[in-house]
Amino acid sequence: MAIIKQMELENGIIINYHRVVSVNNITNKSSIIEMAGYTGKAKREEEKEKTVTGEPMNVFIYTKYLNVPYDANLNVNTAYEYIKTLDEYSGCTDDI
Repeated sequence: MAIIKQMELENGIIINYHRVVSVNNITNKSSIIEMAGYTGKAKREEEKEKTVTGEPMNVFIYTKYLNVPYDANLNVNTAYEYIKTLDEYSGCTDDI
């Protein structure tokens, strides 16, 4: 799963394909969602393919960590639901 929304980074690079990379819970303290942003779905597909084959890739990946309120039940699916409530990702489209 991923979400689609065009965003321009401070350096001018446009990313429009975003996925949850990981979810980490620090017991009773906080939850952290790691997001990756790509210039497009094709680059995400290239990353998956090249990771399997071990070949070099030319993929720009913007990674960010979101510290969110602690949720013992947070997982990848609920992380996507949370992400979609944030202004930054409002109006995004699901890519299942």
